Amino acid sequence: MILTGASKGIGQHLAVEIGRLLVPESTIVLMARDTNGLEKTKELVNKENGNILVEYYSVDLYNSNATMFEKIVEPIDSTKYELFLLIHNAGSIGNLDHLTADMNDPDEWNKYMSLNLYSVTCLTSVFLSKFSSDTAEKCIVNITSLFGIEPCKSLGYYCIGKASREMYFRVLALENPSLNILSYSPGPVLTDMYTDIRLNSRDEVMREQLNSKQNIVKIEDTCQKLVNTLAMRSYKNGSRLDYYDR
Repeated sequence: MILTGASKGIGQHLAVEIGRLLVPESTIVLMARDTNGLEKTKELVNKENGNILVEYYSVDLYNSNATMFEKIVEPIDSTKYELFLLIHNAGSIGNLDHLTADMNDPDEWNKYMSLNLYSVTCLTSVFLSKFSSDTAEKCIVNITSLFGIEPCKSLGYYCIGKASREMYFRVLALENPSLNILSYSPGPVLTDMYTDIRLNSRDEVMREQLNSKQNIVKIEDTCQKLVNTLAMRSYKNGSRLDYYDR
């Protein structure tokens, strides 16, 4: 398994939840910027399952390229496993000070999309090239949001980034029907991102809703739902699933 944004929050919990289910000699590759957080995730995973290999890489996904990702996946034996899983969890909100009409800086756009879209498409391409065997299943999970399909004031960058990622994976699934692709929306989880929006959104209604902390989803519950969904494979290739969907 390869997992981005693995140093905290949903990424860290997913690593632990999935790690405990893996068979001996499986490999988990964790990516994030925070080395201390990655080390903590590795410790938590190995505490649950000491029979798997956990590697981590401190990377800046704002400045990623194919060569960087190729070096990371190169040591993995592409003939050894029956399943290769890639989870795109890393992401950012973007500048909350800008309403959509003010988003006129190409440099800021490029920086935002470099992390939230370009690194995703690049890593996916490297992943599919490296693990090209027809005998192994390839599963790709895109952690998305309700805001990928519902517009929200002051979250222009975030909404557009999530929508772009979802469409990328829908096209990828259409072109590659043998792949196993899911976009999963974990619901309102109390993460650093949630807190940032709650405190800094320019939309008063949004701030009030988040400050009430109603309908908060426990991080362990949403991670467990994703794991169960992947195990059951009860979804169409390229589709999206929200935590609240039955």
